[in-house]
Amino acid sequence: MPRLSLGLGVQNIRKVGGAAPSGILVASTASVVIGNAGAFNGTYTKKIPDQGFPTNGGHESYITIGICYSLGNFLLLSPNAQIWDDEVGAILDSPFGVWKLIDPSFDGELDSWVYSVIASNSSVNTDYIPTTGWSPSITITAA
Repeated sequence: MPRLSLGLGVQNIRKVGGAAPSGILVASTASVVIGNAGAFNGTYTKKIPDQGFPTNGGHESYITIGICYSLGNFLLLSPNAQIWDDEVGAILDSPFGVWKLIDPSFDGELDSWVYSVIASNSSVNTDYIPTTGWSPSITITAA
C-alpha cells in the first residue's frame, strides 16, 4: 500500500559551540604585516620558544612560552607569551593575558625592562591573531 506523506518533516537543528574563531591562524603563519601603526608598521616574523631577538639596550632576549612576532625590537605578543632575559629573568610583566603590540627597552639606569603598549586586543585566544578589535585601531594581515 502506498504511503501518504504530508511533508511535515521536523528538522532537529542544534547550534554547537559559538562562532567560529576569527583572525589569523598562528600555527600556519610565519609572518604578519602590521599597518596603521605609524613607526611600528612593517612585517613581523614569528618567534617560537627559545628563539632570540634583539632589544634596545643591547640585551638579547627570547620567548620561553607562547608566540611572538618581532620587527626589530617591536613585539606582537600572544596572551600567554613570556619573555626572558638571562641577566634579569622574566621581563615585561609577561605574560600579559591578552594580545599586545609593544615597544620594549632596557633601562640601564634602573636595570630593568620597560615597555610602551602600542595597541592591545582583549582576545585571549592564543591560536588566532585577532584582526579586529585593536585599541587603538591597527591592521594585521598574513604576509
